[in-house]
Amino acid sequence: MRHAIGLGVMLVVLLVPAREAKASGSPGCRPGLWLQTGSMNTPRSSHAATLLPSGKVLVAGGESDDFTVLASAELYDPATGAWSSTGSLQSPRTHHTMTLLATGKVLVAGGSNSVGYTPSAEIYDPATGQWTTAGAMVDARGGHTATLLPTGNVLVAGGSGPESLKSAELFNPSTGEWTRVAPLSIGRDEHTATLLPSGQVLVLGGRPLTASGEIYDPGTGTWARGAAMLLERELHTATLLASGAILVAGGAGANDEGPSGSVMAEAELSNVGATGWRQTGSLRAPRLLHTATRLDPGGVLVVGGISFGLSNQTAELFDPESETWNDAGCMAEARAAHTATLLPSGAVLVVGGEVSSTRVTTGAEIYGMIVLPAAVSLAPGNGLTFTARGVNGLECVWSFVENGSGATLNTSGDYRAGPRTGVTDVVQVVDEFGSSGRATITVVSQRSAVAASLPQTSAMGCGTTASARQPPPGEALTLVLAWISLEVLRGRVARGSRNKGAAGGD
Repeated sequence: MRHAIGLGVMLVVLLVPAREAKASGSPGCRPGLWLQTGSMNTPRSSHAATLLPSGKVLVAGGESDDFTVLASAELYDPATGAWSSTGSLQSPRTHHTMTLLATGKVLVAGGSNSVGYTPSAEIYDPATGQWTTAGAMVDARGGHTATLLPTGNVLVAGGSGPESLKSAELFNPSTGEWTRVAPLSIGRDEHTATLLPSGQVLVLGGRPLTASGEIYDPGTGTWARGAAMLLERELHTATLLASGAILVAGGAGANDEGPSGSVMAEAELSNVGATGWRQTGSLRAPRLLHTATRLDPGGVLVVGGISFGLSNQTAELFDPESETWNDAGCMAEARAAHTATLLPSGAVLVVGGEVSSTRVTTGAEIYGMIVLPAAVSLAPGNGLTFTARGVNGLECVWSFVENGSGATLNTSGDYRAGPRTGVTDVVQVVDEFGSSGRATITVVSQRSAVAASLPQTSAMGCGTTASARQPPPGEALTLVLAWISLEVLRGRVARGSRNKGAAGGD
């Protein structure tokens, strides 16, 4: 049940004269800020991903090229840059949620399959690599949200069923039970849910198209009206900033309900506590089905999505101080309906997604830097040279984040462990664009270093750049025309309507 990319959006592009198409096309982007890493075993889009306590990334479910709904799951290891299969979901699903529980286990809930929306839920145990049933939700749903509360319970809200759902429910990991809670004031799906510093949950927008917001209070189990956004939107992103404000970006707007409506570049910021909204700098390109990830120390990385009817290859970075969007480079592949996961190193792993209407990718890419080796154990007095990969600044600055052993570190990344054992040193490198990466060294009493595994990536070192090609506007317009032809030939719109009917709405 892959999201159909709206024919209405593409027709708008066709009706624009060539010189206007050039002005409205996706902006160019700086090459070399992204590095490719190992590819998944299975192409997938509309899947789910989460960072495990081990530092590995779990990816599960989604759809493949031929619209097959997947049950397979894979693990990415940043220490090797490789993917390995792990136990399969008991039920194939897409448009589901994945939530890391306080126990370190992972809850997957709802979604859709070839039959329709499902109420089923499963739990993944990283210790065994196996999935077990987690009961059934009160309502079958997909396109919903799932939020881990400070209590350890998970709040599931809204989504698609026979219609957009008002219902909400709680999962209690201690008992394995699902319990209905007070409903939303309106039915909504393809909305966002953000955990606030207060422990409350803010739900924004969604379908049917709305600007409204609602706040869930775990203490009372009830919803209260929140401040409405300036613009109606769905398929947008909402990101909690370090200040406590919320950044909303992109999505589908008011021309139609669903992805066939207006694709938005507008962004807005809430006051701290989400008590009101104001306009902030617009995205460099309109986007929906994109991702937004808050970086350390506080910028927001927005990646890919659908722009002008095509999957987007670009990324951009929001600066909370200036409230402007800056070029964050070109990926090797355009993608939408992908996932983005913040790694412990501070880098962002982007996985899978739709490259075009006919191709879903296995590819994975990393924004930021990886320091090689990522983790190592050394005896006192032993040393090694760390290498930063994925940086493009002409200058790299190495420094300590932690130096418990009394180690030394020079400007080239040469490290030598100090005399104290049983401690951890952390080094980091920052380039002139502000990209950073970290490595951890455990200083132990052994006389020789413990072997460390190195990430297997296609990457650049400090001071080097790579080339990436953006199609010229004329070629982009040709691609749109060709793509529409493919849509018609494949009968994708009709198939999407049949899927929507079988699933009770999308």
